[in-house]
Amino acid sequence: MNSLPNMQRQSGAYLLEALIGILVFSLGILGIVGLQAMSLRNTSDASLRAEAVFAANQLIGQMWADDESQLIGNYSSTFGTGQPYKDFAAQLKAAQGAAWYQDPTVVFDTKPAPSPTSHVVSIVIQWRTCSDPSNAACTTADVDVHTYKTDAVIGQNQW
Repeated sequence: MNSLPNMQRQSGAYLLEALIGILVFSLGILGIVGLQAMSLRNTSDASLRAEAVFAANQLIGQMWADDESQLIGNYSSTFGTGQPYKDFAAQLKAAQGAAWYQDPTVVFDTKPAPSPTSHVVSIVIQWRTCSDPSNAACTTADVDVHTYKTDAVIGQNQW
């Protein structure tokens, strides 16, 4: 007779263990989904950063191949009228797609050049990513702006 009340007191213990097991499993799955979302966001940012590095290096190479006397007129974003700069900005905008933030900045001689026959050029490329990927509209409050900046010496480094 003593065993019957003990069985009645323990009825549902297996159900409670099963529910706790499902809860622990669900929390683990939610953690994995969160890690996957963060991984995708970081991969996208790395891809845009690589695109910015490639574009800046391509522009520097194009400057090296161009006529040195035409560098500032062709590539400076201050004037923004040179066709090579316009082409560069258009290609970058197409490559960045929805991450496009603003025209790249190309500024000459912000630092002293190593020789009178060279120029120091600074290139700044910016893009944006949405900090809340669930928000399809990605309002201004949800935008993270990223920047890649590089400096290069163009021209002959001799006195």
